[in-house]
Amino acid sequence: MKKFLTVLSTILLLAGCSGNSGNGGKDIASHVIIIGLDGWGTWCMDKADIPFIREKMNEGSYTLYKRSVLPSDSGPNWAAMMNGTPAESSGILRNEPYPLCKPLALTEHNAQPTFFHLLKQARPDAETGVVTEWGDFLNYADTLCLDYYKRIFRPTQNPDAIVEESVRYIKDKKPVLCFIHIDALDHVGHTYGNGAPEYYAELPVVDDRVRRIVDGIKEAGIYDDSIIIVTSDHGHEGKSHGGRSQNEIETPFVIWGKGVRKNHEIKETFIQYDVAATVAKVFHLDTPQSWRGVPVDVFE
Repeated sequence: MKKFLTVLSTILLLAGCSGNSGNGGKDIASHVIIIGLDGWGTWCMDKADIPFIREKMNEGSYTLYKRSVLPSDSGPNWAAMMNGTPAESSGILRNEPYPLCKPLALTEHNAQPTFFHLLKQARPDAETGVVTEWGDFLNYADTLCLDYYKRIFRPTQNPDAIVEESVRYIKDKKPVLCFIHIDALDHVGHTYGNGAPEYYAELPVVDDRVRRIVDGIKEAGIYDDSIIIVTSDHGHEGKSHGGRSQNEIETPFVIWGKGVRKNHEIKETFIQYDVAATVAKVFHLDTPQSWRGVPVDVFE
């Protein structure tokens, strides 16, 4: 009897570890595509001409009050969005390629444990990728956990390249987890400042790029089994950011797709590193103790 119980316990343990995710749960969706709009601050939303993104706000869940980590620079915030921690934990304090202080947790790659790393641990065959207009973004993604990564050089001279490369990759590989970084709004913000006509003129252009990427997801045949996120790292105060003003630290977050609540405004507090935890929840991934992010309540 004792031997039988031992065998039975082993079978049950193995059964509990099987399935599509790290803890045996069924994925909410099979694909997550994140589109990051660098420098998209909440301050612009009253007048922003972004019909496609507004349509998706109604089709899914959203908040205009996701808060950046401090400092409100790109490095700490894109890092937090992937590694689930604030800057004082990750050591990413500005846009430097390496932590300025020792991170609280490191993987076998001597890198932050990002959601890419968690997914690869649970499902080594899961396709993961990044397409970015800002090369430094790759410093925070742990490229050893990526099956594909592509930097778009001179994006202001070739503004369609980010769409073309993203759509090509999505159609060819149908990634389980993909992060696309679009830099145009941040570039205009630094050049002309928040509130400038040039910034508002760029918003519908970027909105159309988001629409075209989503069209590519549909053409890939994975849209109905995908969750799509559109969000940002920070806003602007004048022509800069990095400080603590509301214009710098309040950013939109839009999520829609399979299993996501519709026509839902997120009321709970939401900090940049909660994005990582929300993505991990889609795939039922166990998150490290070092993470501080918690999943936002957007799933049906």
